[in-house]
Amino acid sequence: MAKNPANNSSPTVNVSMRIDPKTKYLIDLLARDQKRTLTGVIEWAIEVAADQARFDSTGRHYDGPSFLDMIDALWSTDEAMRLVTLALAKPSLLDFQELRIWETLKASPVFWNIQNPRTANLVLNHLDLAMLQRNWRELLEHVDEHRNSPSIMPFYPEEAPF
Repeated sequence: MAKNPANNSSPTVNVSMRIDPKTKYLIDLLARDQKRTLTGVIEWAIEVAADQARFDSTGRHYDGPSFLDMIDALWSTDEAMRLVTLALAKPSLLDFQELRIWETLKASPVFWNIQNPRTANLVLNHLDLAMLQRNWRELLEHVDEHRNSPSIMPFYPEEAPF
């Protein structure tokens, strides 16, 4: 009998990091003081930092919503949706691979309900999200296949009506 993959999924992710002994000691002290685990202290510290850091796209770091304010709008268990919402909200946070996927997506007309998405002020309803989700794996394979190309190569899925 095949296992259900959903039963193997964990609500947490393991992260390995290197920290100096003094910082580790500081985390230990905070954990003791707050009666938290080491993980609890690290999560708390990240939430505090995320609440203080501004997620503005204007470059002014003193106004706008915090990263903590934005997490519910940006987070999705769907990888395609996470990339799109981040790209629409703050493309400067995309890493190189994500940017390559985003630029390929913008260059691929089959995913859009508008003309010339490369130059438009894009919003989520301009995107055919169902088409993207159906073709996400193939899009990623296409981007990887053309990773050494000096220019973006549009993606045309086999199901596209061209």
